[in-house]
Amino acid sequence: MIYLYAITDRPELPVPAEPGLEGTSLFSVTHQDIAAVVSPLATAKVPPTEDNLWRHEAVEEALMADRAVLPVRFGTMLADDNAVQAVLAEHYADFVATLERVRGRVELSLRVLWEADQSPTPPSSHEFPRVPQRHSGELRGTQENSGRAYLLARLEEERQRQAWRQRAEALAGEIHTPLARLAAESTRQVLITPRLLLTAAYLVERDQVAAFRREVEALGATYPALRFLCTGPWPAYNFVTVNET
Repeated sequence: MIYLYAITDRPELPVPAEPGLEGTSLFSVTHQDIAAVVSPLATAKVPPTEDNLWRHEAVEEALMADRAVLPVRFGTMLADDNAVQAVLAEHYADFVATLERVRGRVELSLRVLWEADQSPTPPSSHEFPRVPQRHSGELRGTQENSGRAYLLARLEEERQRQAWRQRAEALAGEIHTPLARLAAESTRQVLITPRLLLTAAYLVERDQVAAFRREVEALGATYPALRFLCTGPWPAYNFVTVNET
């Protein structure tokens, strides 16, 4: 079996000395002016252990040092070199166009967290209030008052939830907008968890990485109640992951 790590340009370059999965040696299968970087494996399936995931990622990161890289999804395997050649030939035009799209660019990732005392408290689940046993007329009145109070509390809770969401969206937009201007492409998600305000990825020209990091630092100073975690550069995982089998 042949395990695929990435599709690259510049097939004339030697593969990195980085070992592949199970310690195997990397090699390239070329088609015209692109290549698949692969390694042989004795098994037909690779378990997604932490070590295997890191080894897969380490190969892709080593490749991005001197060539454009399209990351291949973890666990992608083909029968032999001929099957790899067939995939490169079948998808050649798409691979070339996508390599052009990422050439000279890297991915930077950003996570923005509320500090613990600033993060929202998830709404509590309310139970309908219990009322003591009384005469039927008095009981109905008590139930009506309790039910009305319960509904009003839920309406207020929902109003606060929506107001908080709107504030979070606005704040995430204030952070994301200046960073997106420094990127060719970007993605973002808001409030994946109550404390995780923003998760975003940016496809950035290599010569803009320093400027991007300076902008993140400036935003951190502007919003001291937030914690900014910027990582990368990475291959363009959030923009062009290949899955061809």
